[in-house]
Amino acid sequence: MSKKLQVIFGLVIVVSILLGLFIKSISSNHSENFEDFNRKFHSDSIFQLSRINFPIEGKLIEGFEKQNWTSKNWELMKIPVSEKSLLPKYKHSVRKTDEVVVEKFWIDNSDFLVERKFKEIDGKWFLIYYNDVNL
Repeated sequence: MSKKLQVIFGLVIVVSILLGLFIKSISSNHSENFEDFNRKFHSDSIFQLSRINFPIEGKLIEGFEKQNWTSKNWELMKIPVSEKSLLPKYKHSVRKTDEVVVEKFWIDNSDFLVERKFKEIDGKWFLIYYNDVNL
């Protein structure tokens, strides 16, 4: 191989490596928008299950029964996280940071509480905690 072809081949390899590193850097810095995730998570059951790495923290507590969440007992969440509660009889709070969203519903002076936590992991949002207490 001529010296000129070796130089061109070497440049192509270097440019390819740099381009690959640049593309990886851009994609790893790109975070999924929570609002887009929130809409899709609460409307698409397949997507929802893909964004829960079972087992997750939290429990389903109904009376004296306590269950850990699994893909077998999972109940599709249909109500998106919202700044204002769509359920007027419940107290409601939302805390958002760049990496975590925590939402709680409860009824004062009762044994009812629902708390869920979403966390951004490698640029994608996941449900990491769900506690549903109804005594």
